[in-house]
Amino acid sequence: MRQKIMDNLFKKIAELKEKNEEAYLSIVTKTKGITSCREGAKMLIFPDGKTIGTIGGGEVEFEIIKFVKERKIEKPQTYTFNLTGKSIKNTNSEAIDINSICGGIVEVFVEPLNTKENLYIIGGGHCAVQLSEIASKCGFFVTVVDNRKEWATREKHPYAQRIIISDFEKITETIELKQSDYVVIMTPKHNFDKEVLKQLVNLDLKYLGMMGSLHKVKEIFKQLKNEGIGEEKLKKVYAPIGFPIESKTPEEIAVSITAQLIAVKNNIKEIEFSSNPLLK
Repeated sequence: MRQKIMDNLFKKIAELKEKNEEAYLSIVTKTKGITSCREGAKMLIFPDGKTIGTIGGGEVEFEIIKFVKERKIEKPQTYTFNLTGKSIKNTNSEAIDINSICGGIVEVFVEPLNTKENLYIIGGGHCAVQLSEIASKCGFFVTVVDNRKEWATREKHPYAQRIIISDFEKITETIELKQSDYVVIMTPKHNFDKEVLKQLVNLDLKYLGMMGSLHKVKEIFKQLKNEGIGEEKLKKVYAPIGFPIESKTPEEIAVSITAQLIAVKNNIKEIEFSSNPLLK
């Protein structure tokens, strides 16, 4: 039974890695005295508190799950749980006292998995080929979405982590977006930019950008406002996309966009970083 649980845990970790979905791996690294925890025990914890596996149950497991749900654990961390009722010294980890009849000490290592930012590139053309490479090398988990089979390929986008073939009119049915996600709209010949933006503009995203000239952006914004999209929503769109560095080639455009993505990731939100005409 224990081996089956471990097999399920590692299988789930592989699935989560493929999708870049958040989870936390906890491992009991040391025990001393009487405790229900076993050294080497592993448990996978999801942000909502659900788990696969166990590190022994009891108060230690309860506290670890609580930490994951309530804290933003951004890097590997070791926690020392003191169940003895006495103070402990010389620990290089965060020490937590727990009232318990067990009387032992437990060290648990917690590692966040899949911490890359998700970047969805809607449209897989020449600029997207360069963007998928540069953004991936800069630490983004890149998904390319296109309705053309000849462009939605591993050959065209060898650096993308995922490639999806989808109708642009059904983007929200194809991908499930979260508040922490980044989306770049660059559909072929801009034919579907408006349709994609209309689907996404009301979502709460970390970054939503659309490629195109200032004239094109103004026209699309005008059409969307006439269709009932509020101006405050449109003000949040990075359009024209990227930093204004007079970029011309697909490579230069990809650099300008990636730089803007990194600025947003690092919480640099000055108004000059967006060319949105509604902010002028």
